[in-house]
Amino acid sequence: MSKARSTHKIRRHLESLTKDELINVILKFAPQSFLENIKSQFASKKEALRIFNNASKSIDSILSDEDLLYSPGDFERKLLQQLEKLRGLWDKLPLQIGDVIIKIIEDVEQAFENGYLYIRNYGEGDEYFESEDVNDYMFHFVNTLPKEIQSEYVEKLNEVLHNSGYSAFMSIEKKLSESSFKK
Repeated sequence: MSKARSTHKIRRHLESLTKDELINVILKFAPQSFLENIKSQFASKKEALRIFNNASKSIDSILSDEDLLYSPGDFERKLLQQLEKLRGLWDKLPLQIGDVIIKIIEDVEQAFENGYLYIRNYGEGDEYFESEDVNDYMFHFVNTLPKEIQSEYVEKLNEVLHNSGYSAFMSIEKKLSESSFKK
């Protein structure tokens, strides 16, 4: 059975469910990060700041955890878990989240300088932390910024990326240069 045909059958089944049945399926099977993202979108300002502060502290902890810095795969997984907690807050706290993203880039750069985030064959330069998922997250964040701050933030982000000596964030730099974010 082809994938398109299989997807069609699943879609047809889901379309036959009532709204309440669909909600129950989503609540039962959706990843926790999806549900937390929805909760964050409806958080009060006070709750949004609490979520942000907790995630920000966790990110700082990840960026300084020597065990994680020696395990790029685990580092990426933990970092993405915390970044996902911030996704629902993009429209509420864009400046603060933007600052966290820039700090991540700068701290990853420093970790490379200190010899961390290499998968193996340290010194050969061929295997090191480079996350398309993190880059995609950052790019999508920039896409959602309000127009009045987007250009200035992209300029700041491009400066940080341009001054990076490693290629961990090269794909976001490329995407930004191909986009229409310029003033």
